[in-house]
Order: sequence, then structure tokens, then C-alpha cells
Amino acid sequence: MTTIRLTSTEKRKLQKAQEILEKRSARKWSQGEVVAALAEFALRHRILLAQASEEVKPVSEDDPFYDLSITFDIGATDERTHDRVLYGRP
Repeated sequence: MTTIRLTSTEKRKLQKAQEILEKRSARKWSQGEVVAALAEFALRHRILLAQASEEVKPVSEDDPFYDLSITFDIGATDERTHDRVLYGRP
């Protein structure tokens, strides 16, 4: 499992991508599936990825979300547990 920290703007973009995929496929997509689909798209369109990466600023080591020592083990989990822990869903 990987945790991805997103700003409000980045979350809105991810939700918009999720909406696009759900409308196109007529099924529900988890945020993990959306991230995987975006990664696959980026790898298939490397030129677009390279152009977009020139606009992205790296995370500063002073950013409190950069602290890689923050980890925890919640034991055996399933998709519903991940959603509840990561996104606050019941």
C-alpha cells in the first residue's frame, strides 16, 4: 500500500479524472484505479508527461508532508479498510 498526499487542487483534479473515467466506462472507479490509469496513460504518452513535468515543482524537504518516517501498521486490511483509513469513508 502506498499513501499519496494531495493538495485540495490535486484532489479536485483526481476527482475530475475519476468522473471522466466513470462516465466513459459506466462503472465506479476507486481512486487507486484512477491513479493507475493516469500512470498508464502517462507512460503511453511520454512526450506529454515530459512537457507537464517541466511545470511541476518538487516537494520541499521542509514540507511537513515530506516526513517519510510517518508510517504505521494497521494489520490485515481490505479495500474498505483502506478507504476508511485514507479517505474517511464509512
